[in-house]
Amino acid sequence: MRNRILEIVVFLMDFMREHSERQPAPDDISLELKDMGYSDNEINTAYSWFLEQFNSSIEEYYRDFPETVNSIRILTEEERLQLSSESYGFLLKLLNNRIVNSEQFEAILERILLLTGETIDVDRMKIIVSSVLFKEIEQGDVGLFFETTSEQSNFFH
Repeated sequence: MRNRILEIVVFLMDFMREHSERQPAPDDISLELKDMGYSDNEINTAYSWFLEQFNSSIEEYYRDFPETVNSIRILTEEERLQLSSESYGFLLKLLNNRIVNSEQFEAILERILLLTGETIDVDRMKIIVSSVLFKEIEQGDVGLFFETTSEQSNFFH
């Protein structure tokens, strides 16, 4: 479920950017998310997390939304070898949309380095990001990153 919540949060960020001139009502967005197959519980959890994270309404959050992050983080060679270009692109999107901050970005990269030498794809990246954002997995539980789950989605590929 946590991956689907992350997908909703990313969707909210993209939706709000695309509709910055006219902020739609949360009910309109919820209907669109329901049409995409998300449950009320998933939508409510994503909204709650989002509002708790930013201690404000969505409208206030987007009032002075910057276009991009002002700093550049260069990956080490080891990090580049462990990330697919799609998973790194997804991570950068989260950083640029302020879903993850610089500290969380680094924590995600640290967790990736703890894993085996396998390349991290987008689905695995979602699990790692969700664990950092929602603090559901302790650092010692790296084996969970490779479990197959039925909640994986093709929404963000």
